[in-house]
Amino acid sequence: MKKVLKEIVFSIVGVLLITTVFLWAMGFFKISQPSHSPNPTPTAVKKSVKLKAKQPQPATSQVKILALGDSLTQGVGDTQDKDGYQKRLKKQIVQKNLAGKATVYDEGISGERSDQILHRLQNTKRIQKEAAKSDVLVVTAGGNDLFQNLQKNVSESESQILVRVNKVSLEYQNNLRKIFEIARKNNPKIKIVMVGIYNPFYVYFPNVTSITQAVTTFNTTAKATTDEFDDATFVNINALSKGQFTTKQQIKKLKKQSTEDDIAVVEKSRVEARKVDSKEKNAYLSNEDHFHPNDKGYDMMTSKIKSALQKLEVFD
Repeated sequence: MKKVLKEIVFSIVGVLLITTVFLWAMGFFKISQPSHSPNPTPTAVKKSVKLKAKQPQPATSQVKILALGDSLTQGVGDTQDKDGYQKRLKKQIVQKNLAGKATVYDEGISGERSDQILHRLQNTKRIQKEAAKSDVLVVTAGGNDLFQNLQKNVSESESQILVRVNKVSLEYQNNLRKIFEIARKNNPKIKIVMVGIYNPFYVYFPNVTSITQAVTTFNTTAKATTDEFDDATFVNINALSKGQFTTKQQIKKLKKQSTEDDIAVVEKSRVEARKVDSKEKNAYLSNEDHFHPNDKGYDMMTSKIKSALQKLEVFD
């Protein structure tokens, strides 16, 4: 009897256990979870990582420049002892990280014509060696060729002056071509920057069209000659002629104020012969001689020459 009761009890317990498991599996019993845990597990916080902008590395390359030419290379008119464009250019190259170091060989002599500059290059071993190790040749020439010639026969007619200017410009072209060829003979890889000329008399004598036309002829000749050579470019600085007078209204006013229309004004060579104690009218020219660039003028020149070097990929 006891044995039978024991078996009945075990059977009932077994049925209850099976039923309980079945009901739990069907979802009748749920374990309630608190809606908010008092101590929630912290979620991963995204950290914003600020990456430091890469600082430009200082350039390690070195550029060497042969500055060959006349007073614009020597830096006449510069009051800051920067040799005209030379020291300005060196500073800009390094400051703008175009090269780690810039060396400029100063071979500028005031008053020289293109034939005299050519003669120095042909006969000076020092300059030839500088050309051989330079990356670029910067030439300023032509102003003395033109103005020294114009001063010789100011009584000529405009047509005679035009003929003479064309003749001198052909001689100028031949000299430039030889300068470039000799530089390339000493250094086939040297790049060339040819700087043009400007009319220092314009703001005083804007009606003397013979000078304006002559300057245009020389600049056209210089550009055409430069274009004959690969890795060479012409820099136009004729904007110095008009200085701060840039609008049509300003130019019209200048022309109205001036009564001179005779090329004889170049006989004086320097406007101070008539304007002795006056401040230079052109904001880009020297108060001292009213002919050469002042500091602002050389700043403009430097900017244009730097752009030319970049155009030629001198710093790549």
